Amino acid sequence: MHDYYIIAYSVNLEERKLVIQTYNNIKKKQGKICFYEVLTHSFKCIIDYNIILDIQECEISCFFNDNKEELIKMQDYGWPIVYLTEQELIDYIRINEYKYIKINSSYGMDGWILARSYEIEE
Repeated sequence: MHDYYIIAYSVNLEERKLVIQTYNNIKKKQGKICFYEVLTHSFKCIIDYNIILDIQECEISCFFNDNKEELIKMQDYGWPIVYLTEQELIDYIRINEYKYIKINSSYGMDGWILARSYEIEE
């Protein structure tokens, strides 16, 4: 998906599904990335001209390192779930086999998704 444009994304909270619609300007072809059983996600720097650099599945331990501040700040607000200790959250994510997928951009939107599965349709 390198150099694909992100043209839209949608989140269905009830179905726990997130879809990123893409477009390849060279091939003149649309694609999409579908994430299923989404626990949570975070996107930043969303503009009208977003270009994907890379999509990578990272170790779950990286999720905790990358988001430590946010996890501490939001623990009392039930994000991403209600939990009492960090270990309880770690166990929940590992037992439920969530994947940590990062979207890196060369321009615009960066972010990540915690989901049980995903598929890329080019």
